[in-house]
Amino acid sequence: MELSEIEEPQLVAPDDVKVRIELTGICGTDLAVITGKEEGAHGVIRGHEAVGVVVAVGGRVDRVELGDRVVIDPNESCGRCRYCRDDNPHLCEGADGNGMRIAGINAHGTFAPYLVTNQRFVHRLPERLGMEAAVLIEPLACVLHNFNVAKITRKDSVLILGSGPMGLLCQMVSQTRAGFTAATEVNPYRLSFARELSDRAFLPEELTEEAASKLVPGGKFKVVIDTVGTQLEVAERWVDRGGTIIPFGINGGYRHTIAPTSYIQRAVKLIGAGEYRHTFEEALRFATDHPELSRLVTKTYKLADYADAVHELLGYELDTLLKVSNESVKTVLVP
Repeated sequence: MELSEIEEPQLVAPDDVKVRIELTGICGTDLAVITGKEEGAHGVIRGHEAVGVVVAVGGRVDRVELGDRVVIDPNESCGRCRYCRDDNPHLCEGADGNGMRIAGINAHGTFAPYLVTNQRFVHRLPERLGMEAAVLIEPLACVLHNFNVAKITRKDSVLILGSGPMGLLCQMVSQTRAGFTAATEVNPYRLSFARELSDRAFLPEELTEEAASKLVPGGKFKVVIDTVGTQLEVAERWVDRGGTIIPFGINGGYRHTIAPTSYIQRAVKLIGAGEYRHTFEEALRFATDHPELSRLVTKTYKLADYADAVHELLGYELDTLLKVSNESVKTVLVP
């Protein structure tokens, strides 16, 4: 990554909206692209979790007005491919079949002062919703979609592997949906958040059979969510018969060999739900009802100081590989 100056984006189409970015979060996907664990097009502005203020609108815009506070949906589904026509915009393959246009991945994103996008991809913020909570709407929408697909209920016990931003959001949602929520985390700072949000939270090595048997019947969980992206073997160890595993973290280089017979005989479901599907409005309602979301935003950096922010979240410097202490949950950039 590098800091560059480019021409300020302008409205092109009558449905376009120009947003002045106020806060933009650094996501695990951004880190995965930066470190080569996930693909991202060259020469585009990164960033896809953002809130801002509408500063210009095209002649046909009717969803928002000048001065509105909005959250941005970075997944610009085409509306024309077979997946979009089947009401599955999260699976969009693009009108040309070359993939969905995604801000920060293959199109200019939000690590910048301004973004121009179609009005379909901006959502007005409720008056009671603060900017710091709202910057978590996009990842929260992903969490809610996965919980919806897994059909998690109060009868279920949930184990969440990893307590980064996505893991902690899973824990917050789980406390409103499931009967019991446990979590793991290696970072002491983030573990302290998990211990406040979950019924029980452990260092990975503390979650033993003896400890689990005191929490849930048989010492197994009905749902195990891997928010790390490398923990399917661990998930298999802790999932109950008839249970569900949800791979959720992003690591394109991770591979794990499964034993299909074990899944069949134990009736274990492995769910790949994708990102969000029609859950932005649901996320806005959840965030409005849970203003404590803003507590997860723990560090703010100027855009010019992006390298310090990225290195802290990675836990090391990209060039030197020197270790960097990480005491942040969600880090946001301010243009």
